[in-house]
Amino acid sequence: MKVCIIGCGAIGSLYAAHIARVAEVWAFVRREDHARALNEHGIRVSGKHDFVARITAETEVSKLPQFDLGIVATKATQTDEAFAPVGHLFANGAVISAQNGLGSEEILAAHTKAYVIRGTTFMSGTRHSDTHVEYELDTDTWLGPFEPTETPYGVVQEAAALMNDGGLKAKALRDARPAQWSKLIFNASVN
Repeated sequence: MKVCIIGCGAIGSLYAAHIARVAEVWAFVRREDHARALNEHGIRVSGKHDFVARITAETEVSKLPQFDLGIVATKATQTDEAFAPVGHLFANGAVISAQNGLGSEEILAAHTKAYVIRGTTFMSGTRHSDTHVEYELDTDTWLGPFEPTETPYGVVQEAAALMNDGGLKAKALRDARPAQWSKLIFNASVN
């Protein structure tokens, strides 16, 4: 399976490193020096888990292959800018919005023919550098179909299994909207 992480900050790096243990992982990043560092050193995870994972990072869309799965882990305000150039690369696969807030799934669906999956997590980490993230809170990622793209529940289950196989915690839900709203309410009250 080929997986692309769009946005390799703390959460994106945690997804990239863990999934790279069981699949071929690429990262689409903005800065050339970030891509170079990831290609040379991989991603070091410390804290709850301790390992180094190798991935391929790229800044140029033309150098990216087609993917089976994408995980968008940018800030919600950056969704359109980050995903629009690469949306066509997931036409035969699925894309997960692993972002806080509401509305990112609609943006993803506007730029791809892929199935779109709602993703919500309380997982947290501290990004110490472009190549090192500390895994602090190892909670579930809840995944569910984004209804307008008619995402089959089996596709959601496969994405959750991939995360679990990589060492993360993930649960497939038939309806992830309650989980998404609980995270939104939590963030609104904490922030």
